[in-house]
Amino acid sequence: MHPWNIAHRGGAALRPENTMAAFTDAIARGCDGAELDVQLSADGVAVVHHDFRLNPGYARRGSMWLTGQTPRIKDLTLAQLQAFDLGHPAPDSDYARAHPLLIPGDGARIPTLEEVRDAARAAPQPFVLFVELKSDTGPDSAEPLALADAALAVMQDDLESVVFVGFDWRALLRIKKKTKQARCWFTTDKLEGDLRPIISGIAASGADGWFPHFANATPEHVAHARRQKLQVGAWTVNDPAVMARLKDLDALCTDRPDLMPL
Repeated sequence: MHPWNIAHRGGAALRPENTMAAFTDAIARGCDGAELDVQLSADGVAVVHHDFRLNPGYARRGSMWLTGQTPRIKDLTLAQLQAFDLGHPAPDSDYARAHPLLIPGDGARIPTLEEVRDAARAAPQPFVLFVELKSDTGPDSAEPLALADAALAVMQDDLESVVFVGFDWRALLRIKKKTKQARCWFTTDKLEGDLRPIISGIAASGADGWFPHFANATPEHVAHARRQKLQVGAWTVNDPAVMARLKDLDALCTDRPDLMPL
């Protein structure tokens, strides 16, 4: 057995992140699944985008990339969001320099969670969606309980092929309260010190898994999580040597799914 090969944002190093082009590519590569970020549009649709505002590193209208302070996702309707093309990094941008392997393509739009779910259903292999509920306590974020409700409504009939993850545990707890059988892995940022009390707290909350930064997935922490009956994944693992070190985990989230053994 090896960890699930989970393409981070669909494989953000290889295709335009969080777009159908990326998710289709991850399916074609034979990945075990994909991670994606979900927010709410102004008209209440669960949409897939990482940043709370349109990212000027790759969002454009026509031939013009956005600059300055860009619109918030939650302030735009689905139709307004899908007017932007996300298929090409802005030339000479930091984003373009950070993604030298990315294969661009015109017409990449912000998809809905429903569209990604339907692609996962049609995949020739079992394909698990790691749905990150993208919320926090800041003013740019969607309300976390409303976000959880919207994401769960889309995925309600596909619980065997979804893992809900996120740093905002309020949203995950909402999902567990509404649907106990839904799988929720609580995400943690890169932390210092002994994380066993945090892991124990995650287990006590009713979580199904722990989803730490890869640096925190030490043998001691992973063993403690296993004793707490938690599954363990790690994000975001792009180094083959680290992939090999973490080969006993349940899932590895990576921008480079091409580097993981299938």
